[in-house]
Amino acid sequence: MKPQRKKVGFARWYVLFLISLMYLITYLDRVNIAAAAALISKEFHFSKVTMGIIFSAFVWAYAIFQVPGGWIGDRFGPRSVLGSIVAYWSVMTALTARAVWLA
Repeated sequence: MKPQRKKVGFARWYVLFLISLMYLITYLDRVNIAAAAALISKEFHFSKVTMGIIFSAFVWAYAIFQVPGGWIGDRFGPRSVLGSIVAYWSVMTALTARAVWLA
């Protein structure tokens, strides 16, 4: 008698889709800033060194918070932590429109 195979549920594919979508969005964020770098540099008169520092700040902040983010996710649960991070990120993105250039 053959063992029966369990059916793969819809939830697994839905979770895979959401993870892939999140990865795509973060990838597009990184690509867009790189594509806009020339225009940003020209508009604000940033040198290549300054743009390098700006890009480095993003990468270092991203890298530094990987371990604490994982620890917080383990401690308080990934669902609530990820929800909080997305809410925070959304508010900060919306507040970006309020930023002004002070000359």
